[in-house]
Amino acid sequence: MKALLSTLRIFIAGLMSVCVSSGRVMAQTENDPHRPACTSPRCKKIKTFLKAHYCGASPAGNGPDDGCEIKYSAEPGTGVEVRADFTCDWNTTENVAECEQHRQPSLAVRNNLLPELRKIGLPERATNGLYYRVWESPLFDWSVVEAYYSHSIGSDIELCQLIALVDKGSNILVLRKQPFQKTDADVPAVTQWSLIDLVDVDGQVDVILEGDAYEDHWLEVVSMHDGDPETIFSGLGYYL
Repeated sequence: MKALLSTLRIFIAGLMSVCVSSGRVMAQTENDPHRPACTSPRCKKIKTFLKAHYCGASPAGNGPDDGCEIKYSAEPGTGVEVRADFTCDWNTTENVAECEQHRQPSLAVRNNLLPELRKIGLPERATNGLYYRVWESPLFDWSVVEAYYSHSIGSDIELCQLIALVDKGSNILVLRKQPFQKTDADVPAVTQWSLIDLVDVDGQVDVILEGDAYEDHWLEVVSMHDGDPETIFSGLGYYL
């Protein structure tokens, strides 16, 4: 009888431990939607690849245990052609964002993206302040394009952003978007996205992005699945 009770206590203790651990995982997932559990073999493979190529030292702050400073390269991966690009820097003296276009996109690209920007709220008056990025890879049937609008108004800034795939028939698949919004320039209440790379991790080209929600930075990987974009990883990075 004592042996049975002892076994039962061990079983109950083990069950409670599993429930507590499960609860912690669920709570972490619910509290951190940008870093859901990564359990599939492909997700784990991609996470390992990201940590090896795009993660620096773990930064200070209250970030995840496997957090890291996100590393950028001056140019995207091997074979990726940069057809258009831009850079933005913050002018601390004037307290404004200053962007500069490098290599202009084609008129067709601009004409395709402008209606999509209007759909997410870009006003008709916003003709200046639009910047474009276009990446192409011989391994990929799509071009990866970004359209970004930024306009400073005193201590506020107007923002609008779209990252999409465009095929040879000018069909557009939106990957990420930030609808037009005016927000505080120092503490923006928006999520902005950055193109990090185009890479072949396991036999197909994946788009690597960084999400930036003010003091929260994370990586996402988007892949094509049956003709539709699918986010197959979200995590790493850091938050303060």
